Amino acid sequence: MSLKYKIISFTILVLVYSCNNKQPKDYSSLDENKKGEIANWYHEMSNYFLQPSELYRTYKDSALIVQPDNVDLRQRLSYSYKKVGEHIKAMEVLNKAVEIDTANGKADVLEYRAWTLLYYYRDYEGVIRDVNLIEKITGNSYNSCWGEPCGFHKGQALYKLDDFEEAIKTFETVNIEEEKLGFDTNDNYMIFFYIGRCYTEMKDYDKAIFFYNKSLESVKQFPEAYYQLGLIYKKLNKNVKANENFKLANEYINYGMSEPYVERFDEVFQYMVDKELNE
Repeated sequence: MSLKYKIISFTILVLVYSCNNKQPKDYSSLDENKKGEIANWYHEMSNYFLQPSELYRTYKDSALIVQPDNVDLRQRLSYSYKKVGEHIKAMEVLNKAVEIDTANGKADVLEYRAWTLLYYYRDYEGVIRDVNLIEKITGNSYNSCWGEPCGFHKGQALYKLDDFEEAIKTFETVNIEEEKLGFDTNDNYMIFFYIGRCYTEMKDYDKAIFFYNKSLESVKQFPEAYYQLGLIYKKLNKNVKANENFKLANEYINYGMSEPYVERFDEVFQYMVDKELNE
């Protein structure tokens, strides 16, 4: 698309928005199909703009004026506020979406909120509350929260609250439920890693070593597991084995838990490995 065409298209969009903005905002007399058409029009128009932009939010707001109970639109709007750092507003919008969704006996938005409370806002009590409610609404002990098992999120929250025994039980429940579904739980290296972290904090180093090694059976290039093993062997005064693991953590540092959207717990960075190697 040429620059000239883009400018013309953008100008038309702004003019259309201005005209529509002058229209009355009372849609109560319209039937649901018509409301859906208008709300969808505003929704589609918002997608012409970057998600963090004010125009994106303005069109989403207009869609919600027409369909205030549309939880999908509310959830998408919350993304935009979060991306520009307006976290209070983002959670207000998201909480309203959860309120509407759960009132209708659904847990879809709740699953997203559990994920975002864990990784973005570190609200561990909130994560546990949400996952428990998800299980109550769905009637299932295994659910997916934004691409990961909700129980995995709950287990991490319990771990961060130092409730290590309950965290281990929660992680083990995830594995049991996945086995019932026919999954190969030997691939759950992250679960094994966090079980290892729990045993480390409980100073049960033999079990911690077992689970770190179990995670490495699935993913050899896992610097966080090598780093934690190195720390344990260092505490046990097994300096040769500690150094071996710190070197492996250094070798595989680029294959760690780093992700573009969230910062995981216990992520290992180069300076941390360098510090141990230099000592």
